[in-house]
Amino acid sequence: MKKIFSVALGIIAALGGFVDIGELVFNSQAGALFGYRTLWAVLIGVIVSVVLAELSGRVAIVAHKANFDLVRERYPRWLSTTTMVAGLAVCLITLSAELGGLGLILHYVLGWNEGFFTLVGLLIIVASSLLLSFNTIERLFGYLGLGLVVYLVAVFHHGPAWHQIGRGFLPSGGGPQYWYFIVGMIAAAIMPYEIYFYSSGAIEEKWTTDDLSVNRANSGLGFPLGGLIAASLTIVAAQQLMPLGITPDSLGTVLQQAMHELGPIAFYAAVVGAFAAIAGATIDSAFSCGYALAQHQGWPWGETKGIRGAPRWYMTMLAAAGIGFAIVQTRVHPAQLTEYAVIASAVAMPLSFYPIVRVSHDREVMGEHATGLLGRPMAWLSFAVICVVAIAGPILMLVTHMGALKR
Repeated sequence: MKKIFSVALGIIAALGGFVDIGELVFNSQAGALFGYRTLWAVLIGVIVSVVLAELSGRVAIVAHKANFDLVRERYPRWLSTTTMVAGLAVCLITLSAELGGLGLILHYVLGWNEGFFTLVGLLIIVASSLLLSFNTIERLFGYLGLGLVVYLVAVFHHGPAWHQIGRGFLPSGGGPQYWYFIVGMIAAAIMPYEIYFYSSGAIEEKWTTDDLSVNRANSGLGFPLGGLIAASLTIVAAQQLMPLGITPDSLGTVLQQAMHELGPIAFYAAVVGAFAAIAGATIDSAFSCGYALAQHQGWPWGETKGIRGAPRWYMTMLAAAGIGFAIVQTRVHPAQLTEYAVIASAVAMPLSFYPIVRVSHDREVMGEHATGLLGRPMAWLSFAVICVVAIAGPILMLVTHMGALKR
């Protein structure tokens, strides 16, 4: 019963923690611009994220190796360093975007200076990172992130044409802007920091082979349920904003959709959910900066070791938070930072994830827990998807000027 309860809690946390500022921005804009036609990108992104999370968790459990441990051991020094720097840069940009998003939400709700609230957000993140346990951080922000379920409720409340939504899960064609959002939505569902955090978390929580079922449940059930929330953002935007010709250019517009459909209580639930989801992603990104550098350098790492046991990991994490705050203070809009983060993450994914896919197949390392004959094609197909996204993302960003072309 205790294990079932643990699995249930993990699924709920994964559900509430799946959405971050990437989905809030890209998925809502895509729904406003293209209606239901981009929903299949959410499906692809969720499938790939489930596969990569399960692989990374299983490798961490069996081989006791997190993402950048594998990068250090499996690549030549120059390539491992390049991969680490790319991963660290992506996590920093993501952290900046998430931190700016926290400031925007507090500014939108309370109306005071945005820069001040970004500082408040930074202090919340630092305090949570230093004072709360890894498990508490994961559960607390994941559970509060469930406030975003109001968007799923809004979908049903609106009474949509389900056959049209169903057609949205079938791939269709479009111009460069359409494909830019397709790539962005897939990449937003597979942000590297999520996998870095997940694989490192399996080691932080001292999972053993007895927890392989927990790993499968968290990735195989929690992530798809979180994907429903991500899809609901697109559907609600298609229902409310597309008919009016409005493209959401701020988190405020995204949050208002919940109020328009369900009233003020839903609005405040959406605010709490968005704040918790973005705050959780900010902490995950800060932790992942520490994981990337410490694992690559072979330093002691992890929240469970404490400051004395892993001082350089803590210093890296706190320095990353400070740098992220400094980037936000340059007045770059968080939505623009988010787009940079999503596309940059797409470029970094293949080098970061190749060792995980490779090691998961290695019977000398994984023994009986190596990926089977049925799982291997899915693993390599998922890797092929992220390679395509890595190539197409920067090209489409340049061609469309970050999606600025008209429909």
